[in-house]
Amino acid sequence: MIAQGQARLLDILDYWHKVEFFLPYALEKYVEDFKEWETRWLSQEDLQQSKDSRWRNFSIPDDLQVKGFNLYIGVFDASVIATLCEPHLAALSVDENTFYEEQERVELEGLTCFAKIKLNAQAVPQLDAVSLSTAPWALGQTVSKGLGALGHQAFEDAKEQLIKLLHNFHGQRQQNDDPALMAEEVMHLHQLLCNWASFTPEQNNGTAVALLQVLTQPKVEKPLTQPSAAQAPEVEDEEEPDTEIDILNSFFIKDIERAIASLQRAEQPLPLLQYLGEADPSKRIDLYTDHGRTAIYQALQPQCINPGHWPDEPGHAMSLMQQFAINTALGTLENSGMFSVNGPPGTGKTTLLRDMFAENIVRRARVLAGYSEAADAFVGGKKPQVTFKGMPNIYTIRALKPELTGYEMVVASSNNAAVENISRDLPKRKSLGKCWNNVQYLQPVAHKIAAQKSDGSISPLSDEDKPWGLICAALGNSSNRKALQERLFFNPVDTTEPNPPLTIRQWVDDYKGPTFKEACAAFKKADEEVSKALEERARYASLLEEMAATDEPAFLHPQQQSFNQAEQTRASAQQALDRQQQQLQATAQHLSSLQELERLIDRSRPVWWKRLFNTQAARTHRDEQLENARLQRLAHEEINRAKSLLNNSLKPELESAQTALLFCKSELDARKAQWQGKCQCLDDFASRLGRPNLPGQLSELENSDFQINGLWHDAALNRLRSTVFAAALTLHEAWLAEVAPSGSNGKGFSANLAAISLLLSNKTPEDERLTQVLWQSLFMVIPVVSSTFASFGNQFRGLGAGSLGWLYIDEAGQAVPQAAVGALWRAQRAMVVGDPLQIEPVFTLPQRLVKTLGQLSAHTANDAFAPNRVSVQSLADQNNRYGSVFKNDTDEELWIGSPLRVHRRCIEPMFSLSNQIAYGNKMVFGLPNAHAEQDAPVYSSSCWVDIPGNVEHKQVVPRQIEFMVDLLGQLYLRDGELPQLYVISPFKAVRLALQKAIRAAAWARPNHRPKLPAGELKQWLKASIGTVHTFQGKEQDTVFMLLGADPEHAGAAQWAASKPNLLNVALTRAKRRVYLVGDFDLWGSLRYFDAVSRGKFPLQRMGPAAFLAKLNALEEQA
Repeated sequence: MIAQGQARLLDILDYWHKVEFFLPYALEKYVEDFKEWETRWLSQEDLQQSKDSRWRNFSIPDDLQVKGFNLYIGVFDASVIATLCEPHLAALSVDENTFYEEQERVELEGLTCFAKIKLNAQAVPQLDAVSLSTAPWALGQTVSKGLGALGHQAFEDAKEQLIKLLHNFHGQRQQNDDPALMAEEVMHLHQLLCNWASFTPEQNNGTAVALLQVLTQPKVEKPLTQPSAAQAPEVEDEEEPDTEIDILNSFFIKDIERAIASLQRAEQPLPLLQYLGEADPSKRIDLYTDHGRTAIYQALQPQCINPGHWPDEPGHAMSLMQQFAINTALGTLENSGMFSVNGPPGTGKTTLLRDMFAENIVRRARVLAGYSEAADAFVGGKKPQVTFKGMPNIYTIRALKPELTGYEMVVASSNNAAVENISRDLPKRKSLGKCWNNVQYLQPVAHKIAAQKSDGSISPLSDEDKPWGLICAALGNSSNRKALQERLFFNPVDTTEPNPPLTIRQWVDDYKGPTFKEACAAFKKADEEVSKALEERARYASLLEEMAATDEPAFLHPQQQSFNQAEQTRASAQQALDRQQQQLQATAQHLSSLQELERLIDRSRPVWWKRLFNTQAARTHRDEQLENARLQRLAHEEINRAKSLLNNSLKPELESAQTALLFCKSELDARKAQWQGKCQCLDDFASRLGRPNLPGQLSELENSDFQINGLWHDAALNRLRSTVFAAALTLHEAWLAEVAPSGSNGKGFSANLAAISLLLSNKTPEDERLTQVLWQSLFMVIPVVSSTFASFGNQFRGLGAGSLGWLYIDEAGQAVPQAAVGALWRAQRAMVVGDPLQIEPVFTLPQRLVKTLGQLSAHTANDAFAPNRVSVQSLADQNNRYGSVFKNDTDEELWIGSPLRVHRRCIEPMFSLSNQIAYGNKMVFGLPNAHAEQDAPVYSSSCWVDIPGNVEHKQVVPRQIEFMVDLLGQLYLRDGELPQLYVISPFKAVRLALQKAIRAAAWARPNHRPKLPAGELKQWLKASIGTVHTFQGKEQDTVFMLLGADPEHAGAAQWAASKPNLLNVALTRAKRRVYLVGDFDLWGSLRYFDAVSRGKFPLQRMGPAAFLAKLNALEEQA
């Protein structure tokens, strides 16, 4: 890459790095999930008055004991970031929409802090494990030196300075008799950090300067019965302390720094380069054009279909664009790169990813099946030895051969629900077709992981929720990794029931399946069968395409034309020969006549004396003789010439023409036989495989039938493809069972498992190069793992550029662009899936600050990489060759990646409304029924509950809040439980007001209704009521959209209606019913909402009383 191009990439990364500096740590939100007794806010007065340990005394439950503390020091309000940066920001005109955009999207509020310091159970500070927020330092630099002073190196220098200050502090307190941290030392640390950052927050009386959190554990530890306690590593709740200062407020700074350093070393991981690269519109193929449809048709030919297929119902077909995305991604990403898929809600993104997973597992099984012995999978020679920081054990492990690597699969997202939906749902039995109940992969191990609780007991699982296999695991944060480690390796289940949950080592010891060689043979057989089936269908497709392009006359035309021409040539040769023979005969007759004339002339010869005296008669006779002789001589010459022409030219030409005619006739006959053979072959294919539904013209691909059912899917083929996937899993099981036993029975992989256990418990190999070997080993056991972007860098610390085979980014439209840097940097191949027309990423910082930071480089000044304007999805789309042009709300043309179009979530009217306002009516309805019967919890069709009113605070309309509280209360009283529904609002203020009103409501409870537990209500409020961001990636049968606002404050409503995103999210969360609650006249006239009020698919307008009356009447009927 030329220097200018590299400078551009580095400037983009540096821009995001600077942006991350200012993100405050959300301390106040972090504390929300803790019990009241677990935390204590400490003011300056509290600390000054505390001369002993009372400042850190907590009233904890009797069954718990103190394990340690987290001290969050330097507490201040995050809103000060905007205030202090204000003088340094570029001027920016702010219209009303921008104002409300910042109000709702920007979350620069609440308490934050400078740093987190760990204390052990005796309150001794662990100063080598300090987590630091960059925001205070960035504020200090900005105020004193300006935004231009910010930079990676400047911060590294500052960190070194802080390390020295902390070392000095540590040295000074070594003289203390009591090593526990004293209250006055907290203030000392606070002042140290303020001085270091050149920023001291304003403190009012009683304002907290620190927060202390107590960490607890049960007084009686549960025993680890297998493996032995000596084998079980001690697992901590948080990451292993590092001598480096950790970053508290940004999940992405370190990975951005790693990517910068990598590019400076001329390492060029292709997914990251494509992600940051300049788009080339000339190479794009718009899939909604004829050129695009040609590409789709070619990509969906049988030879392009992936052999590995998820064990779904064989009759279920991939939609046209699902299969196009799979086929094209597998082809495009053969070696490396990035491919993006635009997947609106309900279009089968998970279904698509399942087949990608299945195909990769089959491909790796094909490598395994090429080995004679299971141990051939390992690199020969000296075996690596891995040790872990702070651990004495040495593990002699086995490294996989390179051809077995590159199949590692990671699903990543900013959305916790998105990654957990995939990693927790795919192992469940309900994710398989009913005819695949016999498919399993490490099933007893998967059962243990899914069912075991933190106390070691097993939760009962329904048949649908019981896992069929350990296909994937939810990792990411430390607690998830710890849970997997404990359930995978430790805490065996004590039961005598058949088919009990097992640890991985128990499974290996108990394995009774096929041997590695038997599993290889079975896989090869299944692989051969599916290959033959695909090859057969490829021939069928080729023949159909050939036959469709012609008919018998056209097919025979070249040979028929040659035959006709040969026949004409032979006829012409025959005619020339005949003419010459006729002419020869005529000349011979003429010669004969001359010869007869010669005899007559001789008989009329004059007497001798006339000849002697040369009389007139004698002269005449002699002249006649001479003339006759001349004419005969000419006739002889002509005859000789004619015979020569016949023998040397015309007869050979005729023979040649006859030979050519015979050849052309044989060619024509052969061609006719070939046509008849093709017709017969086509009939044979049709009798065996059926007649596929193919478009007569490419424009027919737009028809819903082709969009829903795709091309070249049939149940028999799907069954074979799923069979080879099942055989691939069995082969992986057999391989693991042969290489993983302990001692002499194994092939050395047992040590890999032991080391993986330590890796999952947050231990770090001392030789970081071996980290990749251990992760590759884990992926041989668990093919797919998940992580949020926030945990990605920590989870995969130690892995470098291109170290992971496959990265799948889900819900990419809701991720800020810098979130994916570390994941893309580590990936060889990336598939980015999302929908930019869902809700945009939440971003914390004000627009002016983001804009000003962008203006520090010409490469970022145009907002093309601004985190408040673009997402991971939109950046990935820009460099995808395959996609379509979409017009946004300002009619600006945007390029979106390969689109999915068949929607299978929402019935009417949600589908058509969403399709109209957000997707240009390009979506195709894919459910069997467009309408549904009335069903709980709300027995009423979708409608608009018209409740005008004046706002009381921001966008909060009390009448609307009262209606929702009344409705929810009635549903609770009727059913005895909180209803399964969502209440979504565009505004945070409305959400908070409704939650507060529900908590305060004194719901009447008849005697047979139990009092609602406070904890249950809290959980329900968190899960069921929120802004659109709360419900991204989720779905529910019933959704209420609580609008708020009034005509006097219409600007908020106009902002919410300025883009389709907010309304689109609400509509597409609702599978069966959607209810808008708000001022019909105000909202119904606004863009996008007018489609709901008076478009092609309007919602019925109802008053609140009529709605509740109808609701009660319908309930009585139900």
